[in-house]
Amino acid sequence: MGTLFDQLKNLFDCELYSNAATLANLILAIYETNRAILSPQDHLGTLVYYAESLYHERQFREAETVYRQALQLKRLLTKSKSPNGKPSSPGQPDLQSEVELKYKTAKCLIEIKRYRDAIVLLQTLALKQRTPKVNMLLSKLCHNHGHERSAIGTYKEVLKDCPLAFEAIEGLLALGIKGIEVNSLIVDASLAPQCSDWMSSWIKAHANIQARKYTEAIQTLRSIEATTALRNYHQLMVLIGECYYHNGEYENAYNALKRAHGMNPQSRAGLQILAILMAKKKKISELEKLITPNSSFHNEYSSEVWFVMAQFLYATGKYDKAVYFVQKACFMKPRNFEALILKAEILLQMKKNQQAIAHLRYAQQFAPYRYEIHKVLVDSYLNMGRLREAQVQALKAVKMIGETARMLVLLARTYMKDRTTRPKAKQLFIKALGINENYLPAVYLLAELYQRENDVASSMELLKKHVMLSQNCKLHAMLGDVLVNDKDHSGALEHYTMALNLDPSNRCAMAGLMAMGQSPGNTSTTSNTGAGTSSYLEYMADEGSDVPDTPLEMIEIRTTGPNEMESESDAMWSDVEIEINQ
Repeated sequence: MGTLFDQLKNLFDCELYSNAATLANLILAIYETNRAILSPQDHLGTLVYYAESLYHERQFREAETVYRQALQLKRLLTKSKSPNGKPSSPGQPDLQSEVELKYKTAKCLIEIKRYRDAIVLLQTLALKQRTPKVNMLLSKLCHNHGHERSAIGTYKEVLKDCPLAFEAIEGLLALGIKGIEVNSLIVDASLAPQCSDWMSSWIKAHANIQARKYTEAIQTLRSIEATTALRNYHQLMVLIGECYYHNGEYENAYNALKRAHGMNPQSRAGLQILAILMAKKKKISELEKLITPNSSFHNEYSSEVWFVMAQFLYATGKYDKAVYFVQKACFMKPRNFEALILKAEILLQMKKNQQAIAHLRYAQQFAPYRYEIHKVLVDSYLNMGRLREAQVQALKAVKMIGETARMLVLLARTYMKDRTTRPKAKQLFIKALGINENYLPAVYLLAELYQRENDVASSMELLKKHVMLSQNCKLHAMLGDVLVNDKDHSGALEHYTMALNLDPSNRCAMAGLMAMGQSPGNTSTTSNTGAGTSSYLEYMADEGSDVPDTPLEMIEIRTTGPNEMESESDAMWSDVEIEINQ
């Protein structure tokens, strides 16, 4: 039958990890009273099998303790020059080596969020001892915790052994290393026949992304898609979609990410931004399909999945429940900027402006280049009536990101609130349209400003021009309002009808028709809140959160029962909120 240690090894080799952990614990208990049952080397082996089994069972805190015991015993055996066990099989890591023990201990420390302890532990390994996986793990830790020089050095070490480690390539570019230098580190791989037609362009595109030159990055990525064998590569389409999104081209971003999701529905890459765009476009039935429980995710709810659930509830006006899910997303990934921004938006709707600002300031530390963070910060200050702070924040955003059409509109919105600064707002709207004549938020607000100035002719001319350029329900509804004020009721009726044809739930058009004494007819909204999915999410939220609070996430969640939840408003965001968010 063999010894207990032989049985332990058999259980571990058969991957019966919970059984192996139980037996290892038993063996160690017997060893405390009878040291003869294990040789020093078998004692080390028992500790290692025990730690490995706990690790596989995701009992990271216990595993870390046992790994440290194994490390301590390993040092004692090395000093006493005890004979080593049998060498590991070729291609298999030596589980009892110092490098492997420290690597696994660091992985446990990361799982229990003791990141600095993990860095210190890995740095105790001599440079020659560090394998590519050790260097990669150390690179990420150093990169995420401000040790940029160390991260650059370890990323380069990874590329020496593994030149196609894309995370190392992207990490170096993110740390400011120029694309030419990165390309020189992997020149042999980039010149290989299967890589030569796209590798240098891939690095160039990522360099542009890190430099926030999204237009150039899109051109390069589109060139890769059109001319190389990567045209059906899912991650390429995700990158294109994300670049469009960060560049403010939401329609193109939606199309690219929708295509990427169709290629690989199981992937979470790009999922959050796709959910945001679906909510902006009021495609609630499509958003519902992203979150319906199915076998695709095997019940693994990642930060991205929690975010999509929160986005759905936010889009359908269920803010108390949305907070629960977005809080889960933030806890699982503290630097999930999409989740932090959504959380701030929800808090704004709940009139918790100061908490919203705190979340945004945290996100701003790590992503000051994100337009959405600045926008929601400005909205927070405007909601609080702190006009001067809103203007200062918008000016900082323009300085940080540059004078794009949407940045100028963000600044102009703060000037619109004060009668004395409205002339500045008008100049900025006109300048924004000079940069991008089809930027609709500038059109909406400039037309509104003309009407406030009683310049009906200019407002009508502007709206008629853009109605011809873009089939947009908001434009038709606004033009209908102007025509009503100009006593052109037949023209107003035509444009209100066109607005409702494009969006049967358009409130402005329906209100305009009713004011004219017309019936909007049996309009049906394009949104579908999906009773089945909604009740599923409500059930999960009503179960209560098991997420420990941190100072950033201490949000009081009102306990509600199913009946209360059903009585909450199912109204969609207003047309103005959606369009201005574009």
